[in-house]
Amino acid sequence: MIVQILPCLCLFGALHFSFATEQKVLKYGSGKSSPLDAKLEELVKDWLKQWHVPGISIGVVDEDEMWAEGYGIATLPSTPVTPSTLFYGASTTKAFVAAGMSLLVTDPSNFTSLTWTTPVSSLIPDDFVLEDEWPTKHITIEDILSHRTGMPRHDMSYGGTYEGRNSTPRDVVRALRYLPMTEEPRVRFQYCNMMYVVAGHVISTLTGKSLEEFLKERVWGPLGMKSTSFSNEDAISGPDHFAQGYVYYKDEHLPVPYETDLVTNAAAGSIISNVLDYSKWLHALMHRSSPISKEGYQALFTSRMVQEPTDEPSSGPKSYALGWDTSSYKGYQFYEHSGGVEAFGSHVIFFPELKYGLCAFGNTGVTSNIVELKALWHLIDEKLGIPEKERFDWDAKFDKALKQRADEYDNATKIFYPNTPSPPLPATLPLANYTGTYFHPAYRNLTIYMKDDILHADRLDASWQIVVDFKHVSGDYFMAFADSVNAPGFIFKGALPAEFKVGSDGVSKSIGIALEGEMGLDARIWFERI
Repeated sequence: MIVQILPCLCLFGALHFSFATEQKVLKYGSGKSSPLDAKLEELVKDWLKQWHVPGISIGVVDEDEMWAEGYGIATLPSTPVTPSTLFYGASTTKAFVAAGMSLLVTDPSNFTSLTWTTPVSSLIPDDFVLEDEWPTKHITIEDILSHRTGMPRHDMSYGGTYEGRNSTPRDVVRALRYLPMTEEPRVRFQYCNMMYVVAGHVISTLTGKSLEEFLKERVWGPLGMKSTSFSNEDAISGPDHFAQGYVYYKDEHLPVPYETDLVTNAAAGSIISNVLDYSKWLHALMHRSSPISKEGYQALFTSRMVQEPTDEPSSGPKSYALGWDTSSYKGYQFYEHSGGVEAFGSHVIFFPELKYGLCAFGNTGVTSNIVELKALWHLIDEKLGIPEKERFDWDAKFDKALKQRADEYDNATKIFYPNTPSPPLPATLPLANYTGTYFHPAYRNLTIYMKDDILHADRLDASWQIVVDFKHVSGDYFMAFADSVNAPGFIFKGALPAEFKVGSDGVSKSIGIALEGEMGLDARIWFERI
């Protein structure tokens, strides 16, 4: 997963706010015995090996006490993970963006009359334009922060370069007008990273500061989160070690380059931090202390959109607040959010009533999230005294999900083209005649060329770089087998239907690919030949 109305922002520090409590002192493991005990250490060691994850870190906050440990390797061959090791936090960034927005909404000097129900287009009218007029005019701040706009992910569309320059958040926002929506606003939960880029762009526009500058000044700084940033350069040059990310591919750990679109995707998931800083964040959230106001916390934790039920251990309905998933477990409400990029995973969860919160980071994509969830929920069950036989079977869940994913990939042609004639129809044109560059105004250029007698494409000018091999199915219908350039074999590995349209002049005019699953089996993103 990857832009001035408040000129007196510099005066905010001198204004009075209504805080639930003043910031309490967070003590480092000085009283109760550590939950990060030898038993957990052995379990994590086994799970790291099972899922081929080099290392993770864990932080636990219980009332006013905190414990943190590192497990495994931060950078191969031997640099260990410690509590201060830095990782990408990915989509756990979203909670900070929502918190930042709350500071603007609840601030008494807010002469723009910004509210949670303010239409986004009234704040950035030239930039925020959708395919239809009604959602453009009516989608609000709380809509974009609660994933209820009707816009699906379209994650393959953004980032990278635009006309030879690095992309910006404003570029992402302005591309929304060219992207199909898949639902009416406020009807169904659809996770959308781009809408958080919109939120970040709104904050930057209103404050005249970059999102990173704003969060450092108003959230991270007051909480003492000195190791947190959106900058690879700051992370690499700072005193704390920045973990290397990996993908386990063909029986070895391959290093994955650090993310490059941190500015473009900042609000959606560019945070770099460690469990020590995140423990300070958890402590503030659970105690509802500064820098967020009482009203701000109330808004952040209010459910806005119901989600589909899952087989996770929650025992109540699941919904999304502002930057947080929320549900209940054994009678206790909890808030959580996961994060994942190509070579890093993260998770944050807390139980307000128990004043018990946990966070974890790891240095592989998806598989580190699995280890983190197993470890954090083990700690939660230990805290609540849940018998072993009553605990959720995470291995069964993930084994089932991974098997289903593999089966869908292996059988993709049959799934998408169940009625292919035998023998299949020949392509209208020789394969070489389908080559060329095709364009979509949001997804931009797609250049198709011949390689090893098949059609091939590289998507290198986007946040998530992929390679695509096109396998002929029948007529002008193909399967597009995609994989990540930097982290092959897993996170972006997929099979998608694709088709060409040939004009009466015998020239391939366009190619359509099912790049957005929420659009349905038969829908395509169409690129026109240029």
